[in-house]
Amino acid sequence: MNILIVDDERPSRNDLERSLRTLGVDGSIEKAASVDEAIELINAQIPDVILLDIEMPGENGFDLLSSLGNASPPVIFTTAYEQFAARAFEIEAIDYLLKPFDSQRLAKALERIPLPDRKSPALTQGDSILLKLDGECLLLPVESIELVVTTGNTSEVFWGDCSGRVNKPLKYLVQRLDSSLFFRATRDQLINLRKFVSMKINDQGLVQVQLPHKRQVIFSRRQSTLFRKIHKL
Repeated sequence: MNILIVDDERPSRNDLERSLRTLGVDGSIEKAASVDEAIELINAQIPDVILLDIEMPGENGFDLLSSLGNASPPVIFTTAYEQFAARAFEIEAIDYLLKPFDSQRLAKALERIPLPDRKSPALTQGDSILLKLDGECLLLPVESIELVVTTGNTSEVFWGDCSGRVNKPLKYLVQRLDSSLFFRATRDQLINLRKFVSMKINDQGLVQVQLPHKRQVIFSRRQSTLFRKIHKL
C-alpha cells in the first residue's frame, strides 16, 4: 500500500509515518507540506490513500480534493478540527481522525481502504454515521441509534427524542451495521439490541420489544422465529 501524507506540520508528518511503519505498512510513504507539493507527488505516483490535513497555509485539504476531481484517491482526514466532519463524509471520505489519535484508531481507518478482495468492516461502537436533521448534517455515534425505519431509498434513524435521515436504503444499513448490535425485526425495521427497555413473547408467539421513548416494535413471524432460535427463547 502506497500512502501520501499531506500536513503542513513536520512533527505531524513524521509521527504519522512512524505510526504507519509500526502498523506494518511496507509500501512507499510520501510526505507533502502543502497542496502544491501533494499535487506534484500525486502526478508522479498515484497513492492508494491520502492522509490529509485540512487547515494548511494557502490552499486547504478540500482545495486539493477539488483540484483532483474524480481522479482523487481515497482519503482519510487527519485534523484537529471537528467542524469539518460532515463535509468530509459528504464527499465520502474513508474516515475522519481527530488529532491526537493513537495507532489503534489509525489502524481501524486503514482497514476501511477499498482494496481488492477486502470487505469493509462493520460500523460498530465508536463509529459514526452521517445524518441529515432539519437540513443540517449530523454525525451520530452508531451506539446511539435505537431504531431504523425504511423510507424507500432512504432510512429514518431514531435516537432519544430525535430522528434524522440517512441517504441509504435499509438493505445497505443492514449490511454495514454491526450484526452483534443490530437485528432486522421486520422487513422495514432495524433495532439496536442494546436499547431494549423490555421484551416479551406475545399471544401470537411474536417477539415484542419496548424501546426508549415509548417506541414499540413487533417482530415479523419469520424474524421472531430466527431471534428466538439465536437467543434460545
